Amino acid sequence: MPRMNASDAQMLWMSAKIPSDQFLLFCFDGAVGAAADVRATVVARAHTIDTLQLKCREVPFSLDYPIWVPMAVTPAHVVDHRLPSARWVDCRSAIEKLITTAVDVHDTPWLVHIFGPVSDAPRCGESALVIVLQISHALVDGRGASDVARALFGTDDREQQSPPRRSRTWHWQARFPVVPAVAGFPGRLVSLVRRGRTAQRASVRLDRDTNAGLVPGPTHGRTRLPINSPPGERRSVRPIVCEASNLRRDGVTVTAGALTAVSSALARYLEHHGHDVPGDLSAETTLGKDTAMSANNFRNGCVDLHPRVTDLVERARAITESMGERRRRFAHPAFAAADRATELVPAPLMKWGIRQFDANAVPERVTGHTVLSSVNRGRADLMAGGGTVAWTAGFPALSPVMGLTHGVHGIGDTVTLTIVTSPAVMPDVDFYEHLLRAAVSDVERAFRAT
Repeated sequence: MPRMNASDAQMLWMSAKIPSDQFLLFCFDGAVGAAADVRATVVARAHTIDTLQLKCREVPFSLDYPIWVPMAVTPAHVVDHRLPSARWVDCRSAIEKLITTAVDVHDTPWLVHIFGPVSDAPRCGESALVIVLQISHALVDGRGASDVARALFGTDDREQQSPPRRSRTWHWQARFPVVPAVAGFPGRLVSLVRRGRTAQRASVRLDRDTNAGLVPGPTHGRTRLPINSPPGERRSVRPIVCEASNLRRDGVTVTAGALTAVSSALARYLEHHGHDVPGDLSAETTLGKDTAMSANNFRNGCVDLHPRVTDLVERARAITESMGERRRRFAHPAFAAADRATELVPAPLMKWGIRQFDANAVPERVTGHTVLSSVNRGRADLMAGGGTVAWTAGFPALSPVMGLTHGVHGIGDTVTLTIVTSPAVMPDVDFYEHLLRAAVSDVERAFRAT
């Protein structure tokens, strides 16, 4: 069906106020191929991936959610960026500018950007190629984007395919979207009422189960810190590439290990600038849903960072427990019931609500002090330009109340902990990078010692 799910449409419409494009960086060591060759390969591969042959079209008067219509893949989908020099610092500066841009999903929901060759990229030799897949969150989430990248750069042979065959119904709905929108409205409204009642009963049950101690309680707003400030237009990124084993131990995932390092570095940064470190220091962390109802199959959970637990192993365990509490709460049927009801909210009502949202309002209390988005991108068997992938990274978007985010992205045996901020929020990002690198080393030593 060409119709976009309600939650994906919400992501699309919200991106006009707070940009949310995903930028997946892959650094290929030993790449010697020309950008033209890489472009030809990407375009050929894209013709085998159904997801990359779609673009968005709005339904007139927003009578229904946007629809996906066929799109022709062309060489213009691959952009070759000329760098001032082959140094990594110039490549990084170009990426900092890139992540302030956004694709127009009505023209294309994705682009591939080529940077290089780079002579001194982290963990690479004298010739590396940096490729960034830019893709709209309305099309796929982090896992879906990683699957797309694997299809583009994987080593498996993919046969050239003709454009995907769509049913007559699919084409008819794409051409005349108002007709199914109007015809289906009464049925969806009846279903919304039913699902709304089910969601209400599930919500009452959630409150009862929470009061009985059967489900962890909700998280509450946190006092805003200086990093919870509007980031302005410029961006700063700093990737820290290390072995995945440095942040992992029995009972502690790489994500929890990275959060442990972030808790130490952020606490030291705040202390250095004369700010009190709140005991409820926290990070909004992406947690996958058990059931898939849309392309964006995740929730954001507020995870306590426990900065006052001095033993790093114990802190990592406390953070792991906090993540587990969020997962247990989200597993309650009330959340799935609410999702099912949301999918039937009329498009005009959803869009009206988004128009009322003031993206520039900065509240006194926030849902988290920073963000950590974590995705494992699988085996390190991707190739481009004759080079093999050495590491991968991602850049979680900033917002008016979130001036510091972190990406944790693994491929093979490596993981990259990426800092994303802005000069307006963190003018001394190099100092914070130093603190985070030291914190990663501290976590590694603490894990190995036990």
